[in-house]
Amino acid sequence: MFNILISSVGGQGGLTLSRIMAVAAVRQGLSARTGETLGMAQRFGSVLSFVRVGEDVQSPIFGPGEADYIIGLELFETVRATRYLRDTGVVFAADEYKPPVSASLSPKPAWGRENVLRSLRETLGEKLLVVPARDLALRAGSARAINVVMLGVFNAHARLFADDVVYEAIKSVLPGRAGEVSVKAYELGKAFYAERAKSA
Repeated sequence: MFNILISSVGGQGGLTLSRIMAVAAVRQGLSARTGETLGMAQRFGSVLSFVRVGEDVQSPIFGPGEADYIIGLELFETVRATRYLRDTGVVFAADEYKPPVSASLSPKPAWGRENVLRSLRETLGEKLLVVPARDLALRAGSARAINVVMLGVFNAHARLFADDVVYEAIKSVLPGRAGEVSVKAYELGKAFYAERAKSA
């Protein structure tokens, strides 16, 4: 069984990504459960999406220290989610920075993008891969496709789903042009990972 945590803010498509993964799992003959917590109803609120994939998954939620993979769609939320990572886990983080509203209201200086990145790198070391997801999504045709760029990076590493199954899942959840753009974004995410693997 694989435990996958998607950390994002409202409006980034974290829930859509969990749906695509669940559909891909079922089409591949696997069992999947998904669940969400926290600020789903609030745009830019914190959202955690839990995805469990395996032979016989009974429950969607897992606890701290149990995630095999974290897919972070925003840097600040990725930092918050790292407590869920198991010792052997891997984190894929989109290079997006959308600090919470509370940070701008605090009398203390906000962390800032570079400080958040430094914290992630110091904490995770080689377990972390930062992805220029917005640039890749824009090349695919839409900044909204960041979530599917990250799916491409994740699946190129984990090899959990066959590509044709992912294509079908994307087009099932995102019909029409959104699906076409998302397939391109998925491929660009895969290509990014392959290039990084060559240079590692």
